[in-house]
Amino acid sequence: MEDKTDKTKTGLLHIPTGASLSSHSTRSSNIARGRRDAANAASNPHYLQAVAGYNAQNFTEAAASFRLAAEQGHAESQYLLSTLYDAGEGLPEDAIQAAFWERKAAEQGHAYAQANLSFRFYAEENFAEAFRWCQRAAHSNLAWAQYNLGLMYRKGEGVPPDDAEAARWYRLAATQDFAEAQEKLASLYHMGLGVPLSHAQAAAWYRKAADRGNAEAQFQLGQLYSTGQGVEPDYVQSRHWIRQAATQGHEQALRELRRREYRDP
Repeated sequence: MEDKTDKTKTGLLHIPTGASLSSHSTRSSNIARGRRDAANAASNPHYLQAVAGYNAQNFTEAAASFRLAAEQGHAESQYLLSTLYDAGEGLPEDAIQAAFWERKAAEQGHAYAQANLSFRFYAEENFAEAFRWCQRAAHSNLAWAQYNLGLMYRKGEGVPPDDAEAARWYRLAATQDFAEAQEKLASLYHMGLGVPLSHAQAAAWYRKAADRGNAEAQFQLGQLYSTGQGVEPDYVQSRHWIRQAATQGHEQALRELRRREYRDP
């Protein structure tokens, strides 16, 4: 089985802050949710004013109010202000200011800020700092960071390679329904790296990720149905999952479908 992560330097998973902060939530829904990352959110009037401005799409007002709260040490406002600087929303785009406020929030234990700061260091190829901040975010149970930490253990970036640790962190993210982690955990079971070799476990985790739309998992599940590893052989299921991956542009799946055209009725 091909492990695409190890053959290419794809780097850590990053959801651009201008679009969304994790695989499950946009910045606006982060603002709207219960603010579990900032216990003093409700007590800061500038933060509340910023939220109201943001929800009214008055981004200039929101940025100004987040700035006032951030200067008072409000971690959630520091983090959200950094995302506005990254996106150039309500104020001029400024990577230096974004990094400054992101770091302020990260140092107060804000998990999303820590994960974003980790990615920033990773992009600069400072893997030791990237690992340090990713680890802190992962310990806050942020699935996105847990997945990235698994990648760093798997690839030996910022830390000696350790497949068992990679599997541990992938599993923590996978149990939170993080599809990319489910796919990577499945691949470790398929190869017997860091976990006992188990095609049944590989198939089970590939299925979870495939159901969530992960193209690599869909392709690999199709291959397992073709060979009967971990599942009963089923050509119809094999073709279904490979076609699902192909519709997402998965190159191996597209090649496999073209090959099968010559023998399918």
